[in-house]
Amino acid sequence: MTTRGDLDKQGVEGKPSDEAVAEPRALSLDSFSFNFTISTADRVRAYFGPPSHVLRLRMMEDNQERYFGALQQRYDALWLAAAAGSIDEDGREVRQALFDEHGRDRLGELQHARRLFKERRDPHVDRCEAFNRAWSRHIARDFSGLDELTAQMDVFNEVFPIEADLPTDPKTGAYMWMGKPWKPLQPPTQDQLLDRFPLRQAV
Repeated sequence: MTTRGDLDKQGVEGKPSDEAVAEPRALSLDSFSFNFTISTADRVRAYFGPPSHVLRLRMMEDNQERYFGALQQRYDALWLAAAAGSIDEDGREVRQALFDEHGRDRLGELQHARRLFKERRDPHVDRCEAFNRAWSRHIARDFSGLDELTAQMDVFNEVFPIEADLPTDPKTGAYMWMGKPWKPLQPPTQDQLLDRFPLRQAV
C-alpha cells in the first residue's frame, strides 16, 4: 500500500523528488545554518579525511603504546620465569619449557621449590633476586627496543612541526602548539623505565 508520505518522496510522476536525491548533509559544500562559519576550503579538507600531521601524531602515539605494551608483557613473563627458577646468575633465561594456559611452567616451579626447600632458601626472596637480575639486564642492554623508538621520535620531531605548519614565537623562535610551546618527544630514560616497571622488593 502506497502512503501519502511515499508519494511525497517519489514526486509527482513517480520520480524521486529533489529532497530524496539531495547530497548527504555531511558531504555537502552548501552553507549550513550554524552560529559559526565553515569555509569551503575547510569542508573540502574535511571531506578527504584528517591531515597528514594528525595521522603522523596518531601513529607515533600508537608506537609508544606498543613499546610499553611489549615491555609489560616481558615484565610479566620474567616474573613467571623467576618463579620457575629458569633465570641464571647473569639474568638470562636458561630454559624454555611447556607452559600451561596461564603461561606458567608448573613442572619447573615444582622442581625449583624442592631445590629451594633443600637449600633452605626463601622462595620469595629468591624469586625477586632472579627477576631483578633478568629485568636489569633487559633494560640495560636495550632488549626492549628503546633505540628503535628513539629513532622514530627523531624523525617525528623533525617532520611534525613543518608538516603541521606550526607557528613560531616571535620572541624565542620556538614552535607553538595549541597556544603553548611545542615540546619535541623524548624517549624514556632507564630510570624512568624502572620507575614505571620497578624492580621487585623482597619484603
